[in-house]
Amino acid sequence: MTIHLLFLFKGGVRNYLLIFLIFILSSCQTTALYQFESLKAPKIIIPPDVKTFGFVDRNTSFDIDSVGDYYKVNEMTIKDSLNYDSIRSLNCYLGLSENLSEYLGADSIPYIKLPQKHFTGKRVYKPMEWTQVDSICESTGSDVLVCLEDILIFNEYKIISEEENWGITDIKYYSVWRIYDPLLQKLLDERIVMDSLYSEVSSSSYESLVEEKIPSRKEISADVAYEIGRKYANLISPQWTDITREYFVAGDQDFILARYYLENDNLEQSISIWEKLAEAKDLKISARAAYNLAMAYELKNDFKQANHWMRKSVTLYRKMKKEPSEFKKVKKYFEQLTQRTQNNYLLDKFFGE
Repeated sequence: MTIHLLFLFKGGVRNYLLIFLIFILSSCQTTALYQFESLKAPKIIIPPDVKTFGFVDRNTSFDIDSVGDYYKVNEMTIKDSLNYDSIRSLNCYLGLSENLSEYLGADSIPYIKLPQKHFTGKRVYKPMEWTQVDSICESTGSDVLVCLEDILIFNEYKIISEEENWGITDIKYYSVWRIYDPLLQKLLDERIVMDSLYSEVSSSSYESLVEEKIPSRKEISADVAYEIGRKYANLISPQWTDITREYFVAGDQDFILARYYLENDNLEQSISIWEKLAEAKDLKISARAAYNLAMAYELKNDFKQANHWMRKSVTLYRKMKKEPSEFKKVKKYFEQLTQRTQNNYLLDKFFGE
């Protein structure tokens, strides 16, 4: 280890101070954290040959929809004379089109609002006929259609007038989605999304609270519909996400050196050190090194090698006479790596690899 330190010292005082600082920090900790960004695969996989999307508002209505014309203020039911269907449909489209990932390569998405169709009886959503899907796709140049089959938004207000006036808005929404692929004549997705939102505002002035701060029904329709569209865009788009991994920095002095290289963006040097440590006779040292190698290959997106080293680490820990407490970290990472491996498989499907 002295040779390593002298080598770094020749590279400059700054490097020596850095490695010395890491040595001091590592002397009182077993693990350190490493953070990186990674793409999270979408829940809905669109075929990689799809390049263009169309947004369709089915514009359906049912007898029971009249319930949506009413809202409550402090348990008192009030009928709203205005209709917000167009606002909801358009903002849902904007929420989707403005938040689709760049990886989908959709420059512009046409907006198609079908003539309103009213249904009586039970709320049943029959899929569009494929002839209609083909016609819309041909006229708009769309490979697939993202269809908003239905959207409903309900809200209640509660106003509390005290020394400080409070306005509480409770919102519930319901949306139905389908994605039509005319080439395969297949529904790529079909789901009902239900959720609720809650807002709370206050004001010393009752008039200011009611007239300015509490969201109006129009604002609720616009903002919630946009959020519905945005959330659906996230279901079909890869998303960048922050990931934190815990790795071992103690047990042998070379773990400190490997940490230095890792934190200075020299992963290959860290791998070289961990590979040597993985051959150590001390089972704990070799098991920790194998664990670190699993993380290293995860960083390289080589999940075959990552899982190889993960299995080796688990095997080494199980050879010990007594299972150490740190094995809980190993099992936790095993689950995380399994999830990332599945995520990588889905990303390959998304990108057509």
